[in-house]
Amino acid sequence: MDTPLFEFLFVIGIVLAFYGYSAMKNPNVWGDQGRDEIKPENWNGYVVHNGQFMMYAGFFLAALAALDVIFDFAGWLYILILLGGLAMIFYPLAHWMHEKRQCGPGRSIKEK
Repeated sequence: MDTPLFEFLFVIGIVLAFYGYSAMKNPNVWGDQGRDEIKPENWNGYVVHNGQFMMYAGFFLAALAALDVIFDFAGWLYILILLGGLAMIFYPLAHWMHEKRQCGPGRSIKEK
């Protein structure tokens, strides 16, 4: 059992989750990161979405650290990363097939 690694990952995950939650509730916490590239009217939404991502990533990291203590999680995590990579590789194909679909659930072929 790697207790120091668990403690490090768990603390980093909780800090990320807290920072993300804080940025979601108060966009001023985020600072000016990326402000030049975002339209002023979209800034608060941008910060809220980034804060939400940070919060969920922190919770995920803390959960993985906790599960790593309970189970031998390294092999399963490796398989999950590989499956995620395969999903990212085939996503453009699935998107293209969805765009080219002529009929299916919710669609009908129009008769002339």
